[in-house]
Amino acid sequence: MALKETIQRFTPMLYVRGSKDAVAFYDEVFGTEEIAERTMLLSQVPGMEAVPGADRTVVYSKLQFADGSGLNVAEQNEGGPTTREGVVVGNNIHVGLQHSDAAVQKAEFDKLAEGGEVLEPLEEKFWGVAFGIVRDKYGVIWESNCYLKQG
Repeated sequence: MALKETIQRFTPMLYVRGSKDAVAFYDEVFGTEEIAERTMLLSQVPGMEAVPGADRTVVYSKLQFADGSGLNVAEQNEGGPTTREGVVVGNNIHVGLQHSDAAVQKAEFDKLAEGGEVLEPLEEKFWGVAFGIVRDKYGVIWESNCYLKQG
């Protein structure tokens, strides 16, 4: 039976090598359900369709537990805005913030950025959200997400 998706406030974002296989592994281990409409492969990103392995590289996924909590899994990469000293176990986990109000999202994002570093500014993305990444003054990386109204 399909679970009704629950949007929880805080979501762990786990970055791993072999993300497509990891999604299947965690699904089996924890008995979760992958929320298919939230899964995005690299091959779905405009301009990335021809990248070798793009059809097996998870940009974002959501695994939901029966109690409504969730785990997000995505491909770990060496570069990009979220790494300072390279990806190592310990900095491959980010905290996802889910918002329903863009003004609240911006206020929280700006406060987290005080004394920290904006890794990716808040802006609308092609997948229908306002999204940004910030490392706070304590070194915690926050991925802020606000689903935009559709239609």
